[in-house]
Amino acid sequence: MCVLLIMSACKTARQVATTKVIRTNVVGQLIEQVNKVQPQFKTANVSKMSMAFNLNERQINVSATCKIKKDSAIYLSIQPFMGIELFKAELMPDSMRVFDKMNHRYYVTDYGYLSKRFGVTVDYYSFQALLSARFFCVGKKEIVADSCRLTQSTAGDTKIEYTNDKMLQSTLLSPLNMIQEVILKTKNSDYQLQTDYKDYTVTNGINYPQKIALLASSQKMKASCDFSILRVEFNTDIKLTPTNPDRYSRSDIDQLLKK
Repeated sequence: MCVLLIMSACKTARQVATTKVIRTNVVGQLIEQVNKVQPQFKTANVSKMSMAFNLNERQINVSATCKIKKDSAIYLSIQPFMGIELFKAELMPDSMRVFDKMNHRYYVTDYGYLSKRFGVTVDYYSFQALLSARFFCVGKKEIVADSCRLTQSTAGDTKIEYTNDKMLQSTLLSPLNMIQEVILKTKNSDYQLQTDYKDYTVTNGINYPQKIALLASSQKMKASCDFSILRVEFNTDIKLTPTNPDRYSRSDIDQLLKK
């Protein structure tokens, strides 16, 4: 839901150091090293989280929870007031549903909507990877190592870059091969989405970033959403109960983005 809202802006000009491109099997070997140190879990239960959302210079701070069942569903609950859920987003591999409980409305769309509206070709597995600090190839369920290349700048930065017919992706790695930043750009529009990861902490044996920052920008607009994870458990039994839409009236997803 946050990504949908902030995607109304994307693409910032950035100056980068001179880079050299490595096109050998070293890229595949590096991806294997990244896979070894990135978070590996079947379920994640973020039971306490704060979110700072900024759009058009309007700042909103809320509490939230998030549950992830790998390759199955992601549920995000927005709770501006303690224990009172006002918004809920349910992401499944084939669809996204957002419930506005205050106004008794809900919105349904698929991932093709993002391509039509923003020119961003992403799917459920891309969102799951972004929220899990895991390496991925945008728009693909599996990693396409043969389509990736390794760049090393004179400043010492190491990046894995992936390109398809519509998207450009850059993944910045730390010296320990943990993901620090992911940038997604579109080839046919000015949209860019940047995700930064900080404060990796080991919980239940899983090394996971405690802070995840999303930034969407263009020449005219900038929007951001910062997640601060305060309590999380991994690989525990979680129940994901879909919201019954019968109590809500269905509305057009474009109406949500205009708010």
